[in-house]
Amino acid sequence: MRVLVLLGVIVLGVLAAVLLLGLIPVASRGMASQPNPAATYDDAVARFEQIEQAEQGVVNDLGHSRLLTHGDRTPRVYVMVHGTTNSPEQWQELGQTLYDQGHNVLIPRMSYHGMQSHQVSELKALKPQDLRAYADQAIDIAAGLGDEVVVVGISGGGAVGSWMAQNRTEVDRALLLAPFFGIHGVPGFANTLLANAFSRLPNIVLDNPLEPQRGWVYRGESTRGVAAFLELGHSVSRGARNGAAPAGQVIVLTTAKDDTANNASTAGLVDQWHKLGADVVTYEFGPELDIPHNSVDPAADPAKKQLVYDRMLELLGE
Repeated sequence: MRVLVLLGVIVLGVLAAVLLLGLIPVASRGMASQPNPAATYDDAVARFEQIEQAEQGVVNDLGHSRLLTHGDRTPRVYVMVHGTTNSPEQWQELGQTLYDQGHNVLIPRMSYHGMQSHQVSELKALKPQDLRAYADQAIDIAAGLGDEVVVVGISGGGAVGSWMAQNRTEVDRALLLAPFFGIHGVPGFANTLLANAFSRLPNIVLDNPLEPQRGWVYRGESTRGVAAFLELGHSVSRGARNGAAPAGQVIVLTTAKDDTANNASTAGLVDQWHKLGADVVTYEFGPELDIPHNSVDPAADPAKKQLVYDRMLELLGE
């Protein structure tokens, strides 16, 4: 009996500690934009080449950043942001389509993604400030690649895209596909608790043995990585509550069958933006279409992926 009582005390103590860690807000320093836009096309290309050099010997063959360029500025440039645990390979197919239509296309790799280890534990070092710096760097480069800057982001990349749209006036339009502002099935307040707790607790790797091995994406999740994206999304929501809204149009594309992102959290941000007078267009794939969260992955169902591509291109005016 004493052993059971002791075990109960330990369990309650752990739960209390986790709750306390979740209730204490995470400091949001370093989330303000630090713009340094490229002044010319050559400047933009030189900055991208520095990224390429830094990735050599560190990033796997499919995880590297991509720049599809026509050799000079184009009227429109696309910045494509891959999802959590994924890599630029996720957008290669659609990026090539947009390039073939005459646009420059930048697909930068997010920090700690696409590493040679192929292990999701790499994301234990990821912080929301890393995502902010990545977002600034991508828009800085895009400013020299084209006249109209259009951002496309999926999942965690959708949250990053929302930060770009809200904080960088260079962004003329953003399309957020299945954006990740909260965990599916978890209430908003609980997502905040999890973000606070996960950012402080030791990293936990949540492996998924049913997920197929793919060379361009980590299998499973990292709690520290999840926390970084949740915190970035919360910073966007805080900004909206304080009056910050995207200067350009935002297109929010969700799916009713999403089992990863919390569509209610996305709807809450959209409502905040609408109240501020932002130009926000929403569209949802109905449950009968059975469109998954990661509908554009290279290994996704070709028919469903094409349906998503067609809708995206239509909404983007392509």
